[in-house]
Amino acid sequence: MILGRMVGTVWATRKNPNLARLKLAIVRPYFWYNPSHDVEHIVAVDQVGADPGQDVLVCLGQPGRWQAGTSAAPIEASVMAIVDRTEIDEESVHDEQLPFVIRDGFKPGTLVWTHRGSQAEDREA
Repeated sequence: MILGRMVGTVWATRKNPNLARLKLAIVRPYFWYNPSHDVEHIVAVDQVGADPGQDVLVCLGQPGRWQAGTSAAPIEASVMAIVDRTEIDEESVHDEQLPFVIRDGFKPGTLVWTHRGSQAEDREA
């Protein structure tokens, strides 16, 4: 799964029939679990109605096709949720064993840092 920000929409007048009536979103990832490679943008099917500027959760592969209701569609990524709040344990960010990547300079718009044993504190990303 990928946490990212929707930055735009792809418009296509001719596309695969399985993609008819599906919105295609351009998502810039900033939090990605164990990425095999770095990418600047992902095109994902959006059935949850995200708008540019919103943080979204993107699922890759077969679950993305399930979201669209078919396993035959040429879909590699699908927007699964619009994110309202992101919490990250501040101590874990400095752990060198983390299996995910947080892209420098591109943080969640509603980031909340938490401290172990204390309540969440709102802090600018």
